[in-house]
Amino acid sequence: MHKINIDEIPERSINKNYMEGVSIRYLIVEEFGAPNFEMRYFELQKGAKTSFDKHAYEHEVFVLRGKGRLVVNGKDYYLRLNDAVLIEPWEEHQLFQVGDEPFGFLCIVPNGVSKSKYQIPLDYRNFSNK
Repeated sequence: MHKINIDEIPERSINKNYMEGVSIRYLIVEEFGAPNFEMRYFELQKGAKTSFDKHAYEHEVFVLRGKGRLVVNGKDYYLRLNDAVLIEPWEEHQLFQVGDEPFGFLCIVPNGVSKSKYQIPLDYRNFSNK
């Protein structure tokens, strides 16, 4: 069993030009003994967007803060607090912040996705507030 509070986890910017204003916090990861999935919290500041993406694995999104727009295979879906979404394998998708407050959501993916996609070194998984 592993328990952690989101406030104990440092917020990390995703240092890619196309994802300015996007931060991530790793809540549950393989290093904690999770055998199959990672749970991450993303937050998009005003005007921010995630990368345009398409991949072999599914992922789930659950909105915890603000409003967003999800584009899947060219179709717009507006998201708000407590919405849950399944993005199936190979669906083209991108998330955008909408409105005045940051857009925060959980994103659940198979283990190893963050390391390969964002090249996040293990020191990013140092869960202290230092």
